[in-house]
Amino acid sequence: MKNIKRVVLSILFFASSVLICQAAGFSVGESVAADPDKELAEITIPGEENIVFGGNLFNGHFRDIKQPGFNPDYFVNIGDIVSIRIWGAFEFAQELAVDSQGNIFLPKVGIVQVIGVKNRELVSLVKDKVKKLYNNKVFVYANVASYQPITVFVTGSVKSPGLYKGMSSDSVLQFIDRADGILKGFGSFRKIEILRGSDVVKQIDLYSFLVSGHNELFQFHSGDVVSVKNIMHQITVIGDVKRPFKFEFSKKEVSMGQIVDLAILKPETTNFTITRWKRDNKQILLSGSLAEMDNIKVLAGDTIEFFSDHRSSLNKINISGEQDGLSTILVKKDETLGGVLKKIKLNSRSNAAAVQVFRKTVADKQKQLLLAHLQELESMVLMSSSMTSEESKIRSFENKSYMSFIERAKKVEPKGQIVINEKTDPNSIYLEEGDQIYIPSITNLAMVQGEVSIPGAHTFVKGYSVKDYLNLSGGFTDRADEDKVLVISQNGSVKKMASQSAMKKSMIKSGDSVLVLPKVAGKNLQVAKGITQIMYQIAISVGVLLAI
Repeated sequence: MKNIKRVVLSILFFASSVLICQAAGFSVGESVAADPDKELAEITIPGEENIVFGGNLFNGHFRDIKQPGFNPDYFVNIGDIVSIRIWGAFEFAQELAVDSQGNIFLPKVGIVQVIGVKNRELVSLVKDKVKKLYNNKVFVYANVASYQPITVFVTGSVKSPGLYKGMSSDSVLQFIDRADGILKGFGSFRKIEILRGSDVVKQIDLYSFLVSGHNELFQFHSGDVVSVKNIMHQITVIGDVKRPFKFEFSKKEVSMGQIVDLAILKPETTNFTITRWKRDNKQILLSGSLAEMDNIKVLAGDTIEFFSDHRSSLNKINISGEQDGLSTILVKKDETLGGVLKKIKLNSRSNAAAVQVFRKTVADKQKQLLLAHLQELESMVLMSSSMTSEESKIRSFENKSYMSFIERAKKVEPKGQIVINEKTDPNSIYLEEGDQIYIPSITNLAMVQGEVSIPGAHTFVKGYSVKDYLNLSGGFTDRADEDKVLVISQNGSVKKMASQSAMKKSMIKSGDSVLVLPKVAGKNLQVAKGITQIMYQIAISVGVLLAI
C-alpha cells in the first residue's frame, strides 16, 4: 500500500512539474530546479518581464567580478594582502599577508600592526614606522592589494538562497547576483538587511543605485547574512514617462511628487489619471493636470497614467494647388473658409470658384461606411447558394470575381472632400485642425472615364452636353450601364444622368469629369445591386471608377 502511495505521489509531482515547465517556457527534457514554489514565482506574463523597476538589474553582470575596488574606509583584516613599496635609503617591495594576530613583518623595521586600520591611513602608519629608523629620504607606498576571502549567506526573496564565496570588499550587488537576483514580484529592492549575528548592521535601498548610480561601500565579514525582504507597497506608472514601471515604496501612501521624481515625466506631459480598485471591486478614477498634483496622495496598488492633453488656440491648415503663398498657415479656432481664402495669395491661374476642402474626419467616416457596405456585400456573396451543379460552377466563377473586387475596394482610401455647394457662403464653413485646402488651376479640359470606347481628356467646349462628350469618346462600350453615368465637378458635387434625355440637356463645365459605370452581371441581383452602390461610393469619395 505504501509503495502504491509513493508511485501515485511521484506521478502527481511529475505531472505538476511538466505543467510548471510548460508554463515557464521549458521543455520537459531541460534541467530545472526541484523547488515548485520558485518555479511558480518565475512564471511571468509575456512582455511584462521587466515591468518592476530594477527587474533587469541582476542578469549575471556583477557575480563574476574579481577585481577588488578601492575602498578608503576599508578596515584591514586578518588574511588581507597588503602591498608595500619602500624606496630611497631603503629599498623594499613585497605583498605581505596580515597574520592571525593582525600584523605584517617588514625587514629591518619589524612588526607593524595593521588590523583595524583604514585603508586610507595605511601609508601614514607604515611611513611612521619606517622613519623611526631611517631619515626623511625614505618614501613609502602601502595599499590593500587583495582582500580576505569570505563566505556570506544570501537568503530571503532571492531566486537561489545559499552560502556564497566572495571577498570582504565585494558589494551587496555581487552577492545578490550570485544568488541569481531578487525574485520579481516577491522580493524588495528597497529593504535589504545585512545581519551580523543577530544584529542588523546595514540597511540597503537599491533605488539609490538604480536612480543615481550611488553604491555605498560596505565591508563584509565571513558569516554575514544578506536578507532580501518581501516586497512592500507598489504603484504602477504608465504613459508619457521615461520610466514606465512598477515602483516600490515603504509607505502605503505617497505624494505625487515622489512618483514624478522616480518616473521622470516627458516634456510634453500635462495630465494624469489615477485608477484605484477598492476591496469591494469598485473602481475609482481620479484625474487632473500636473498643476493640481501637489494635493494628490497616491495609494499602494494605484495605477497612474501620465499623458499629454494640449489644447491649442490655433488650427493648422494646409494649402496646396495653384497659389503663391504659404503651404501651411495657423488660424484661430473660429476661422472660416472665406477668411482663409482672403489670406491666400492667388495667381492668374487660380480657380478660386472651384476651391476644394479635404478633411480627415470626413475621410475616416467615408472609409467606415465603405468597409461596412463591403462587409455586408461579402456576407451576401459567401451565403449565396445554387440549385444545380452547373449553376454552382457559374456562381463559383462569379464569386471569385466579386471577392477580387471586394479586396481591391478595401484598399481604397477616400479623400474626405467636403462638397461646397455653389450657393453656400464660404464664411459659414468653419475649418478644423489639419484641413487641406486645394486651389485647382483654371482648366479648359473635361475628363471622360469608364466604359467608353476612348477614355481620356477633351478640350472644353462651351455649350457641349454630357452626350456630346460621350460621343467624342466613341460612345458606350458593350459593358456600359447607359443609365448610370456620373458627372463630378471640381468642387466635389455629383450629378447622376439616368437617361439619354438628361445627358443631352446637362451641360459640361470646365474641369468636370464624366464617369460611366459598368453593368454588373450575375444571377444574384442583390449582390449586383450592392456592387453598384459601392461603385457609386468609390466614384464619389475618390473620383475614380473601380470596376469588377
